[in-house]
Amino acid sequence: MVNKTALIVSFLGVITLGGVTNKFAYQIKDVGDPAYPAHYFKKPWFLELLMFIGMVMSFPLHWAIQACSKPKVADGSQSEPLLPEEVKDRGWKIRALIFLPAMGDLVGSILSFTGLVYISNSTAQMLGSSIIIMVAVNSYIFLGRRYNSIQYAGMFIVLSSLLIVGYAADMAARDKNPQGQQGASASEQAFGMFLCVLARVVNSIQFVLEEKVMGESGLHPFEVTGTEGVYGLLMTACVIMPILARIPGSDVGGVYENTEDSLLMIQRNGTLDLVLIFYLLGLWGLNALGMMVMKHLGSVFRAVSRNMQALFVWLIDMALFYGLGSKGFGYGPVGEPWNGTASWIQVVGFVFMTVGVFVYAYGNAVQQVKAAQQEELKGIPSPIPVAHSMRELALDLDEGMMPSPLAVIAAEFNQDNAFGDAEASRGLRAGSLTPGAFATPQSLRQRHRIGSNADFGMVGL
Repeated sequence: MVNKTALIVSFLGVITLGGVTNKFAYQIKDVGDPAYPAHYFKKPWFLELLMFIGMVMSFPLHWAIQACSKPKVADGSQSEPLLPEEVKDRGWKIRALIFLPAMGDLVGSILSFTGLVYISNSTAQMLGSSIIIMVAVNSYIFLGRRYNSIQYAGMFIVLSSLLIVGYAADMAARDKNPQGQQGASASEQAFGMFLCVLARVVNSIQFVLEEKVMGESGLHPFEVTGTEGVYGLLMTACVIMPILARIPGSDVGGVYENTEDSLLMIQRNGTLDLVLIFYLLGLWGLNALGMMVMKHLGSVFRAVSRNMQALFVWLIDMALFYGLGSKGFGYGPVGEPWNGTASWIQVVGFVFMTVGVFVYAYGNAVQQVKAAQQEELKGIPSPIPVAHSMRELALDLDEGMMPSPLAVIAAEFNQDNAFGDAEASRGLRAGSLTPGAFATPQSLRQRHRIGSNADFGMVGL
């Protein structure tokens, strides 16, 4: 029996760890190449490289699951087939096609890493909710998805929250940074926010592409994650970073990004080593816990966890700023300060974002119940039996009653007894709505691939 309280605490800890370490690395200052003075570790492409290493670390998890999971039929005489014939693994062709979403992940993540150089961590976390709108638009256009009024209301509230958060960030940037923190100008803040939102546009296209490419592959989510990590690692290490070390830029040596300098900084600075190790552990933990959360806690919790992550990251960053003072760990302030009126406005934006994401997730749950109900009426067999609590919600819909948000949360928390680990851990056929997995681009992605830097910013989807 899974201890859900321990699972919640562990999952929130992992995603918060990943969110904090993203920005923290940029605020560490030290000497790398001895020919140049101390400088900040603003190395977005090196973090990109680490991200793909973390994704490759999914393979050991996949191999462990393969070794431990051997489903049997009732008489124990043979292994039970995990997937229908039409969704069995198509081998190297599918693995070759994974290259396309892997490149989308590469582009989206580097946009996020670069944008984070210019904006606060809390702003970047909150802007991550824009993925809801981006995925919805792309899915409507390219996949023919349709949404109910509750989902549209959630999207509108999320859009309002993004405008409020953006205004708060602009107001904070126009302050002259009287508390001494390393701050970006208003134009740099705007550029950073643009990059983060553009990253979500790229990620949304990537998610839709993954649904098209991977919907019937039958590959385990960890296998997809690891394969994307291999492609991204090879492309970043063997192609992109050597090019960046030779084109003009603002990094040490007058190049765009000096990888040799990055390695020297890591060698000299133990704090930086710990931050980067924690980032890798966060990615690994996200993979290890992600599917358990989807199975035992449901997608409404994932929506709530996204907002809890943003809140915890913000609180930790402020605690670091005021707890360590102007010297930080010896190379300047870390974290972020409270910016008076601008921060209060950001709080309002956070509240709007929380409500919007929850409303959208609630709309997903209602859509799920209706779809499962329609499939039963049409006599379509469901790959996973509908949990008793979900059946009760369907009966409410039959009687014209809209299930309450608390009823939906209770149903999701109790639904894990209705299906097994095999169903929770593999991608089902695109379009099949089942109690454990909403047939939306976001949830399909969660079943197929969990861990990359993008997921630290949008894990609640």
